[in-house]
Amino acid sequence: MWIDGTLVSSAVLSTLLFALVSYKFRSKLITVNLLLGINTLFGLYIFSILTHQNLNAIPSLLYNRIFDGTDRSYNFCIIMIIYFRISILLFWTMCVLASLIFCNYVSYTKYSSTVHRKFFHFTISLVCISGILCDPELLWLSAAIILCGFVILEILRSLRVAPWAEYLDSFCLVFIDKQDSPSLILTPIYLIIGVFLPLFLKPVENTESHSLFHYAGVLTVGVGDSFAAIIGSIYGRHFWPNSHKTYEGSLAMLLSQIIFALCVVWYENMLSLDCMKVLRIFASSLVCTIAEAKLHSIDNVILPLIAYFILW
Repeated sequence: MWIDGTLVSSAVLSTLLFALVSYKFRSKLITVNLLLGINTLFGLYIFSILTHQNLNAIPSLLYNRIFDGTDRSYNFCIIMIIYFRISILLFWTMCVLASLIFCNYVSYTKYSSTVHRKFFHFTISLVCISGILCDPELLWLSAAIILCGFVILEILRSLRVAPWAEYLDSFCLVFIDKQDSPSLILTPIYLIIGVFLPLFLKPVENTESHSLFHYAGVLTVGVGDSFAAIIGSIYGRHFWPNSHKTYEGSLAMLLSQIIFALCVVWYENMLSLDCMKVLRIFASSLVCTIAEAKLHSIDNVILPLIAYFILW
């Protein structure tokens, strides 16, 4: 819809501004908290200017955006849209709650493994798949806003801003691996970028048919990387040269990507399967598998990008 791009632009602008200003005043924690509130109001103000709306009309505008047309008469079609939107929002809420409960449990046990960390790949993949199938416009909007939110949370945590830092540490530190450090945790941000990267690069409207490359993030990060890590950590015995990655994990990644991609093509009637598409699926799976075995960082972003261009 017409306000989506404006809302995301306002959110990105205010997030970047907060990142710059909060770093400058990082030694004054009370000031950073104050800046957070001011920055939120600034983002809403910019949004109101760009949409030619009064500030007091913004909540109603955003509400109507979520439910698409509730400001009109309640005919049958509008009621079905509302019911559909509520259903998908409830499903996404369940995924978020499941992640929070799991995160709280792992934090309580003070132990996390590779399998534990991949749980978040599973829940975010469910959100992405359901959004692409049911409401790609709302998914694009939600993913962009959530990404900005995670950037702000990491700024507050890394700058040790009270009361946020201690609370966020209790959830985050137990999950860090070799790619992160206690001073800066970027893996969750990379995960969000990677899974939704195809949708960011090529947004699709609800009335348009989506393509296989829109699933590139789920294919590589949500499915392939997760299978590689889980199978490799449990059954891996043979290692790639100069790497902690295993051949068993790589084989699991290769096969899981191929199977998932074929399932998507089979489920989506509009995605016809031909010889060239099968070759692209195999090529994407193979290249991403090799890249995952060789990469030591930011693979959550690089792998979806590779698959996106091969599957285009």
